[in-house]
Amino acid sequence: MPPFKPTALVKRPLSSDHLTNRGRIVGVWIFHRHGDRAPNRYLGPPHHYEEECNHWFSRIPPASAHSGEGGAAFRELSKFYEVRVSETQNGGKFLDVGRAPFGFLSILGMDQMREVGRRFRNRYEKLGHRVSRPDSKDDPSSYAFLDHWEVQAYSTNYLRTVMSVQCFLDGLIGSRNDGQTQKRCKTANKSSRIIYAGGGLPHYYKEAGFHEQLELLNKSMLTTEEDIGHAIGGRSTVKVEVRDKQIDTLNAFDRRPKMMNDLVKDVIATEQFQRIDSMALPLASKLCDFLPGLIGAPQAFGGTPSGINWIHANDHFVCRRAHSVPLLAFTDHEGKDYEVEAEAKLESMAIPVMSHLAWRFREWYSSPRLLAAVSSPPLREIMGQMYDAVDRSLEERRPFVLYSCHDVTLLGLLYAIGADFLVSGEDCGGTKMQEEGKVIHCGLDDGLIANHCLDQSSWRWWPAYSSTIAFELVKDEGQPGVDGHFIRVVLNGKALRLVPMLSADDERILNHQPLHNRQRFGTMSGSGMCDMMGLEDFSQIIHALEEAGGGGTLFSSVEESVPEKQAGRLGVEGG
Repeated sequence: MPPFKPTALVKRPLSSDHLTNRGRIVGVWIFHRHGDRAPNRYLGPPHHYEEECNHWFSRIPPASAHSGEGGAAFRELSKFYEVRVSETQNGGKFLDVGRAPFGFLSILGMDQMREVGRRFRNRYEKLGHRVSRPDSKDDPSSYAFLDHWEVQAYSTNYLRTVMSVQCFLDGLIGSRNDGQTQKRCKTANKSSRIIYAGGGLPHYYKEAGFHEQLELLNKSMLTTEEDIGHAIGGRSTVKVEVRDKQIDTLNAFDRRPKMMNDLVKDVIATEQFQRIDSMALPLASKLCDFLPGLIGAPQAFGGTPSGINWIHANDHFVCRRAHSVPLLAFTDHEGKDYEVEAEAKLESMAIPVMSHLAWRFREWYSSPRLLAAVSSPPLREIMGQMYDAVDRSLEERRPFVLYSCHDVTLLGLLYAIGADFLVSGEDCGGTKMQEEGKVIHCGLDDGLIANHCLDQSSWRWWPAYSSTIAFELVKDEGQPGVDGHFIRVVLNGKALRLVPMLSADDERILNHQPLHNRQRFGTMSGSGMCDMMGLEDFSQIIHALEEAGGGGTLFSSVEESVPEKQAGRLGVEGG
């Protein structure tokens, strides 16, 4: 990768089709949030704890509570997608074990991530790089993903993120798994089946209890070594890595907890944060009337004026909505004469809670130092890989990298690259905020982007479970070298318009500049043309981000020593 140097703006207008599906995709980097999970914390009164635990145990893979390592589903997935956790990461152990069922990936979440992987497979099978060989056949039915893509998978040190990327890989790699193949698989031999490690989960995703789920497991759908061997053409399958803290780029809150703690406290101490967060105190008090577990619960960064953990509060609405569980289930209000009225009252707080949560992180990421600490390391990592991909020949596999992480990471990346709806969007809130549920948020029906750009107007937004940000390196046929490539950014299957920290004049670099003076990527002109982000543009975005954040010392890989009892309390819980 060449060293950074500011360059004059060279506009290369392309047709609007380049925003969506035009051009050959020669490199892919996907950051995704994990799939649906059980709530991260129990928020009800102590005497309902066991009742709610039993309910969420029925929604997560069987035996999770007993193994502490994800049970049979995790063991089955790990046969084919081996997990390597660095000893520097909590002694090689996941940070979230021993808390089941709370915070554990649900069966629904596993299915979400498989479906996301399947949709991305469809996209790159149609539009992605294919290794050029004299004996190759352009036959979709014989397409082996790993023949064309050098797949790598990284995760933060949480069981839910690791299992999520394993399920993503399970949908991505394997026998061709579109509708026609599924029909053929009913009569075909075992070697042509769909890969589905731990398999058949929809067949036993029932309201039934723990033991009944095991009895309903459809063993004929379990992945076998024969399936994997057929799918990957003899290659070793993909490993999931939780990297050494010194080189991990994914979770700054876990990697540098003390530094992040100080940076967040600086934001919390501002007059604006203190004033506006204090205004949410009445809402917090009303929530605590229904959810007493919010009272006195640990708050990251020493607490804020509103007095509660808003990620935990938002969890209550999101998790129950996804599983059709009443908001007042397992509380003292359940079954009372006033239950219907109380349920409606609590439901009315859902949007204000998400709205305030989104505002808090908008304030955090308005700090250049905090934003750079979260987003610069992963962006700089993928930028280096993009320059490497440009130099690869047609006979070489291209990079396909998965990063399994958290909502706050995705949000930081979007603010860093200047996602239009976050940077310049309106403060709409209300019904225009994205709501979570049982749907897949990946988009990409048939692997294609249907609409030109994301239709999202409000910055009061939160990444749903299974959300994805895909950075696609696209070759524009007709122009060689670095200048013949551009970067397409896709959020949940929709192209993003970007308004990054780059000025529209020749200087290109700025710290504080009115939005109307910034460079824009992905905005269509009246003639149907648009400017796409090139590699040099991306390089300068990262440089501007780091300069605004205080320079290189902020991003050095210094491992911090944190007492074990504090390790899970300094970072941002939830995700």
